[in-house]
Amino acid sequence: MNQKKSDKPWFIYLIKNKLNQLYCGISVDVSRRFLEHATNSPKCAKALKGKGPLVLLFCAQVGSQSDALKLERWLKKQTREFKDRLIAGSSKLPSEYELLDTKLIQENVMLKAADTLARKQSCNQQC
Repeated sequence: MNQKKSDKPWFIYLIKNKLNQLYCGISVDVSRRFLEHATNSPKCAKALKGKGPLVLLFCAQVGSQSDALKLERWLKKQTREFKDRLIAGSSKLPSEYELLDTKLIQENVMLKAADTLARKQSCNQQC
């Protein structure tokens, strides 16, 4: 049975770019969204375009889209110092959210990116 997008859990994430700037975003699929950012796809956020390599530093399951939007707005207002402490694990989000293994997510993202690039190269050679 397919879940509606609104029924899927939402996630908030922090990405660091080559300029050491942090980008905060939300998604139902962090791996897909990170890949869009990392490959400068048409869906890449303007704030990240051309600023790779990117590193996924933080990810937490939020729940609903509404909760994710509220938390994203709140987190974007916090200081860089707070965000760095959040990434390091010495600060917490305002409510209980499930922290995810960002290293595992990043490894999965890199595998997907490599596979996607290999398929594009194969298509370009055959076309």
